[in-house]
Amino acid sequence: MINVGREQVIAFRLRRHRLDERGTLAEAAATAPQDTPPGSAELALRARAEADAEEVAAALATRRTLVRVWSLRGAPCLVNAADLPLFTRGLLPDDEESWRARMAGFLPMLDRMGRSASATMELVIEATRDALNGRTLTTRELGSALAPRLPAEFAPWMGPDTFSSFSEILIRAASLTGEFAIAPGAGTAFQRVDQWLPAMPTDKKARQGLVRRYLSLYGPSTVEEFAAWAGVSPHYAARSWARAEAELVPVGAGFVLAEDVDELKRAALPKGVRLLPPDEPYLQGRDRATLAPDASLHPRIWARSGRPGVILGDGELAGLWRHQQKDTTLLLTVEGTADRDAVLAEAEPYAEFLGCQAVRFNH
Repeated sequence: MINVGREQVIAFRLRRHRLDERGTLAEAAATAPQDTPPGSAELALRARAEADAEEVAAALATRRTLVRVWSLRGAPCLVNAADLPLFTRGLLPDDEESWRARMAGFLPMLDRMGRSASATMELVIEATRDALNGRTLTTRELGSALAPRLPAEFAPWMGPDTFSSFSEILIRAASLTGEFAIAPGAGTAFQRVDQWLPAMPTDKKARQGLVRRYLSLYGPSTVEEFAAWAGVSPHYAARSWARAEAELVPVGAGFVLAEDVDELKRAALPKGVRLLPPDEPYLQGRDRATLAPDASLHPRIWARSGRPGVILGDGELAGLWRHQQKDTTLLLTVEGTADRDAVLAEAEPYAEFLGCQAVRFNH
């Protein structure tokens, strides 16, 4: 049995999240930042890469090296185009139970119709593929386009005024085929990936690859924590985990990839201050006691809504922060022990990224 200390675990994860030293945009996007509220993913990328807002926008709309897609935990995420199979087909349900887990909000209607979740999704995927052929549709437009392509009993939920987030559960689930993505730009609109990307990425080992990516970012960890991070059922997670099991070694109470053991043993905490936005990938680790030993902070860091960002000082939690924009100034509200001058300096790239000309503390 290999044992390492908490500091080594934190240092290893920070390195893999590019939170010790900023890397490329592609390295930053390998963490699949969640984009809720809208714009959060871009801030998470900025925390990891020397990239400005124009570069991120170009990667999405012009170069098409980034894609926004419904993915982990049923949320929109920004991922590398090359990683699209991992964060879609790596989560794709493979039986009735796993489809029902993905469609929980729509299950009462399906049960009243007497339809299975898996058969329903076959209909929805084919209808969506046809509806988006050669065009990009907003949520309202997509509902109207799906109505004539699905059995009549679905019509009450497909109209432009009724195709809400409730019915959108079906489209989020369909997106896990890797065929549909959220179009660049304001608002939510959908497009076919094969008609947007210059080449359709494929990966026949996407589920194994997703487990590997998870452990490369959050190891040592367990299958239960993987299930919570991915937003899949325990049974589905166990089947995915089994595909990578031969590559894993136990470390403490969890597992890491065998190829990562040496780096984990050598890991040392970085120096300096780093501002992390709310809901950013590093904070999606499920062993919260490792991330934040002070349990009294957990209800705030992981509140249901209105979460603050986190300040890291020399790799450890050193405070919380919030920001607001007033005209062209980024105002910071900070608490904790982090050096204020270092926080201000670290916030300057955020201000530029958000189009602000100055940054100061909100007293």
